[in-house]
Amino acid sequence: MGSTLQLVTELYQAYNSHRPDQVADLYAPICRHRDIAVGADHDSPEKIAVGLAGLFEALPDVQWRYDEVLIDGNRAAVAYELVGHLHGRLGSYRPVGQSLQLSGVQILEVKDGAITSSVDYWDGGALHRQLSVTAD
Repeated sequence: MGSTLQLVTELYQAYNSHRPDQVADLYAPICRHRDIAVGADHDSPEKIAVGLAGLFEALPDVQWRYDEVLIDGNRAAVAYELVGHLHGRLGSYRPVGQSLQLSGVQILEVKDGAITSSVDYWDGGALHRQLSVTAD
């Protein structure tokens, strides 16, 4: 059974190792992940893993850096910066190697050594400005 801080550490290690299966293993069977900027709402570890796999395909060098974690019992707030380059299709964005740098905050809830809830807040406008390309 992992502590809240241990689960945060393991989650971001799994993100940075591009292992959606390891991320899924950190979630409880009944869980919820919401990505506020894109309106995604996943209700199982498997759906979370599928979403991440698509992100890893589009941004094969994506990394999360975090240095601020606030723990309050079974909850954590993680301020992070996501960096990478677009080399695969991401929604309506076509890849031409655009650099991406997004700041965000993820709120996690933990119960019985597993993540039961995560909510990710980041700036969709920043993503759009950085990944949009002008017409040829």
